[in-house]
Amino acid sequence: MDPSRPRAESLTDEPPGAWPDVLAHLEGNTGTAWLTTTRGDDGPHTRPVLAVWVDGRACFASGEGTAKSRRLVRDARVSLAVDTGRVHAVVEGTAEPVLGAEPLERVALAYADRYGWAPTPGDGFLTGAQGAPTAGPPPYRAYAIAPAAVYAFPAADDLAHGPTRWTFAG
Repeated sequence: MDPSRPRAESLTDEPPGAWPDVLAHLEGNTGTAWLTTTRGDDGPHTRPVLAVWVDGRACFASGEGTAKSRRLVRDARVSLAVDTGRVHAVVEGTAEPVLGAEPLERVALAYADRYGWAPTPGDGFLTGAQGAPTAGPPPYRAYAIAPAAVYAFPAADDLAHGPTRWTFAG
């Protein structure tokens, strides 16, 4: 299945949302998102992150010594909750390190554009004199979430769709 065209399923009797429309809301979001990883005992560990959407995927930065980074090494399954003001969304999937100079540069540019934080990409990490507000101390590993499912719940009355689940083939 094409990752830009996931399968939509309405969670109510209302029509499902269109993925490109919801993705546009997510890409423009400049608020805090909430990332949940799993603890060793499979309990949840939720922390605020600044997420950016690059190449259709949610990305976040995390200092190498942080609890969330250590947990991601053990178990990369995550859930990311986002409120854009128009859509409440939950992304479920697997966090994968962003590797390669070009993808890391796109993540750095997205952070500069959305949040005014301008990390420097290089050697597999994001660095810079200014620290990341929610990522711990540098250097920062950038992660992209390979989505298994995305749920969106309209938060604005003028949206012409109901709660929707999009599933993505692996």
